[in-house]
This record gives sequence, structure tokens and C-alpha cells, in this order.
Amino acid sequence: MADGTLWILVGNASRARLFATDAKAQGDWRLVEEFQHEESRAKAFELLNQPDNPNAGTLHGPPVENEPNGRKVVEHDRFARELSDYLDKGHDRRAFDKLVIAAPPEFLGRMRRLLSSRVKQRVLLDVDADYSNVPARDLPDRVPVL
Repeated sequence: MADGTLWILVGNASRARLFATDAKAQGDWRLVEEFQHEESRAKAFELLNQPDNPNAGTLHGPPVENEPNGRKVVEHDRFARELSDYLDKGHDRRAFDKLVIAAPPEFLGRMRRLLSSRVKQRVLLDVDADYSNVPARDLPDRVPVL
């Protein structure tokens, strides 16, 4: 594994930032990656009116997007999966030793469900809070990493 590298994922259902720092010294946070998921910001009716709907239909009942806000749920899950996959790849590259996740409760729950067991073993802390609009320079004071 990376020598004492701590990754901190701060985000919500439409935006996330991933930072890295030395887990022991807890120095400056370096931005590793920024993620945007515009579909999660769209209004439900805009998503339903998309001509090319990649999630249309299932074999086991009505598609989730036919429910109120169903497409929003699909998009939130899609973004959580994208982040989870990125963390898996980071784990495979030995890019981090420990992980802290800060997200609003609903999205944090999605992330928890989608994280692989090997990434879950690296989770040091998860924080139920939306710090997605907090400037990067203020995050170390808001997100407790130890």
C-alpha cells in the first residue's frame, strides 16, 4: 500500500472531490480528482423526457424511472457506482491506505452499499454531512480525519 496515504472523499449525489494527505502528519490536502454528475442535478421531468434513456425497462416489473423521482434515484446510484469504482481502482493501484468519506446521509448510504469489501476495510471514518460546497482550504477544519 501507499506509505500512509489517506484519501478523503467529500461529496454528494452530483459532485465530489477526492483529496489525499499523509495519514500520519495530516498535512495539506492535495486534490486528486473532481467528479461531476450533471444528470443528478437535472429535474426529474427533464430526465424522464430524455429520448435516449439507457435505463428503460426491466424484466421484473415496472422500471424504477416510472416512479416519482425514479430517474433521480437511478442517477444517484450511477454516480455512487462511478465513485465506488474509482475507489476500487485506487485500492488496486495501492494509491491509499485509509479512506474517509463525507457525504449527506442518503448518498453516504448508497456509497456504503456499493463499496467493495476490500475498500470498506480501508474506511477509517464516514461523516454524515454535505461539505460539497465548502472551499477546499476550509475542509481540513470540518472533516475530522483522526
